Amino acid sequence: MRNLLKTDLKRILKDKLFLILCIIGGVFALFNPLVYKLLFSALDLEETATEMGAALNVSAKNLFFSAFIPGDNFGLILPIFLSIILCKDFSYGTVRNKIICGKTRTNIFLSTFLSCAIVMCGVILAHALVTLLFSLLFFPYQPTPFHAKDFLYLLESVALEILVYLFIAAFLAFLSVFMKNMGLTIVMYVAVAFLCALIGGILSISLMFVTNQTAYSVLEFLTKSNVFLGTVIGQGTAYAWRDLLYVILPAVIGCVGFIGLGILVFKKKDLK
Repeated sequence: MRNLLKTDLKRILKDKLFLILCIIGGVFALFNPLVYKLLFSALDLEETATEMGAALNVSAKNLFFSAFIPGDNFGLILPIFLSIILCKDFSYGTVRNKIICGKTRTNIFLSTFLSCAIVMCGVILAHALVTLLFSLLFFPYQPTPFHAKDFLYLLESVALEILVYLFIAAFLAFLSVFMKNMGLTIVMYVAVAFLCALIGGILSISLMFVTNQTAYSVLEFLTKSNVFLGTVIGQGTAYAWRDLLYVILPAVIGCVGFIGLGILVFKKKDLK
């Protein structure tokens, strides 16, 4: 299993698409902070950039956590590129060669998931970190002073973001063995991510107009548990137990579920 994982990781990291992905991630990391900086400069607001940033909800903290959102910008591009790389195993007959060499289908799928998860989490963390460092050149981390509790909240938030991307890696690994080809895998992932983000956005707006407590609770659960929307992580200063459940339960259940489904489907998959 360890050698199989090393091989899969090496294959992904040596792929030219991975280099392109890193370049795109770097561009996106610089784009948003620079756009806001240029906006303040164009409006001659350099001296009040901090106050304006707070009023517009623009801070290094906000830009940092925005970089993680799975249904937007680089968070949507990253899984698409990885799905292309993962599906090459089936297109080029690599999976059949692994089976011929004595590797079990369960280990092959788990290696696919783990390599996808490691690369995905590493790239998105690097992208968000570069976004944060570049943002700090123009904006404060947050409008209020930074304390030890803010650092703890940052660590908790990053851990939750990693959990979300483990779920996405499991979903992507499942799609790579469930779909018939690379194109269908990409279309299905984009469709699911886009629809979840769209529906989640509509539901979050609906929360402002719902007066019935039961309906509000249902809409709140559907909105905050939507991993593709990211309405809970990094949006405050501390997590209530309900907020943690909104993120952890869907991500863990989804991750375990898609890994189980992926193994089951892959065992029955015809590799002709």
